[in-house]
Amino acid sequence: MIYLFSDKSYEGVVHLPLIEIVFYEKKLSLDGFDAIVFTSKNSVEALDKLNYQWKEIDAFAIGEATASYIVRKGGKLIYASQSAYGDDFAHNLIPLLQHKKVYFPRAKEIVSSLPQILQEHCIELVQEVVYETHCRNYSKHDAPKPHSILVFTSPSTVECFFKNFDWLENYRAIAIGHKTASAFPLHINCQIAKNQTIEACLALAKGI
Repeated sequence: MIYLFSDKSYEGVVHLPLIEIVFYEKKLSLDGFDAIVFTSKNSVEALDKLNYQWKEIDAFAIGEATASYIVRKGGKLIYASQSAYGDDFAHNLIPLLQHKKVYFPRAKEIVSSLPQILQEHCIELVQEVVYETHCRNYSKHDAPKPHSILVFTSPSTVECFFKNFDWLENYRAIAIGHKTASAFPLHINCQIAKNQTIEACLALAKGI
């Protein structure tokens, strides 16, 4: 049996969302910004709730999913990184954001060094926390069945899994990327999908 820990369900697998997103309610101004850096669909959703002016500002996105969501919401997509790793994304942005004032809507906790990388290269960056993630609470009876394949889609899903459930030795783990894989305890081995997409993770899981 395959369990998917994400906010989106897919046919043929058990969907077990481990995280809930809490969007902030606040007043924010986007006056004077030349660019917005988005590192998740949640940051797009958060900004869309807070200030419609974001759609008029050049948007730079990490990964295909975030980029397509910007377009769907009516944003002004200028660049989408093929790499879904935050540090790679940051280095790709350096020549594109020179001499620009950049807004970075983000989660309360992030795992990449994107802000530091951009600031070290003299990019004028303003960060603002616009949402945070919380672990959902489950009972032990909701735990994945023995011998299941578990698909983790972020470091937070790893953290929230261990807050709810015990790890069985016969579980098989798949991580969406290296950052997610690094969140596991050292004694647990996991396979990493070739591409940082849920579809790639599920294809790997179904091939096991």
